[in-house]
Amino acid sequence: MLKILQQPYPFGEKSNIRLLIQSIGEGTFIALFLIFFQPFGVSEWQDPNKNLYLACYGLITALCGIILRFLVFKTFPKYHSEATWNVGKEILSIMMLILMIAAGNVVYSNFVFKLENGISGFFWMLLAVMIIGIFPATFGVMLNYIVQIKKYNQPIVVHHHTYEVALNEQISENKTPNTAERNTTLKLIAENEKDSIELTTESLYFIESSDNYSTVFYEKSGKLLKELLRSSLTRLESQILSENIVRCHRSFIVNLDKVEKVTGNAQGYKLHLKAPELLVPVARKYSEIVERLK
Repeated sequence: MLKILQQPYPFGEKSNIRLLIQSIGEGTFIALFLIFFQPFGVSEWQDPNKNLYLACYGLITALCGIILRFLVFKTFPKYHSEATWNVGKEILSIMMLILMIAAGNVVYSNFVFKLENGISGFFWMLLAVMIIGIFPATFGVMLNYIVQIKKYNQPIVVHHHTYEVALNEQISENKTPNTAERNTTLKLIAENEKDSIELTTESLYFIESSDNYSTVFYEKSGKLLKELLRSSLTRLESQILSENIVRCHRSFIVNLDKVEKVTGNAQGYKLHLKAPELLVPVARKYSEIVERLK
């Protein structure tokens, strides 16, 4: 079980709008669930404003989701990062959300209904929230993990070889760039229009984004070098005309000619480049890049 919890888990590249929609969706689900099914003896409660009171529990759920995703996670970016995200952290984040919702529900219930149950009230509320949310959520996490593992890590037979072996053979056979492509000069210009890096397309390995900066990894005189430019990845992408140097992730541009092999896990594909310990992730929406390498 511990080994499963340590396995990589799809991080999910969601914009702020999608995170907001997710939180509102969770709150809407809870509100509708309570209004239509009225569990825990709620059906026996008679009040003209009952549906409004129940809907407020959904509002609390939405607010807790927003606080967790926009405040807690963004305050600790190193903890909440794609490189270290795994099944255990995904389940832990769900438990954190449930604790926040339970605490919010207790405060709301005490304020509106004048309940004074103290710690026992909190635990009863926690139990109710767990019954509604934790079991289907945890099941969903494990199911998604299994689906992603089957999609990205299961060997696919291609001409009597495993997918990875066949793919790596095809890369070595088919991805040798022509002379013109190899000798193309590439000039990457920073946002101040003064700083720049000039290199050949053949020497570039990949470019990694970090906030308002981008790190360019390239080869020179047989050595792997890296240089920092103050520029967004999107800006640098617009300066690159080579069809084999492409965006593969929100934080990476990669030279497909440098790919030596492809592996995968629940988070998606990983490109292994022709240099020691160079690994570039492929976001799920860019998975078609792998097809180009066949």
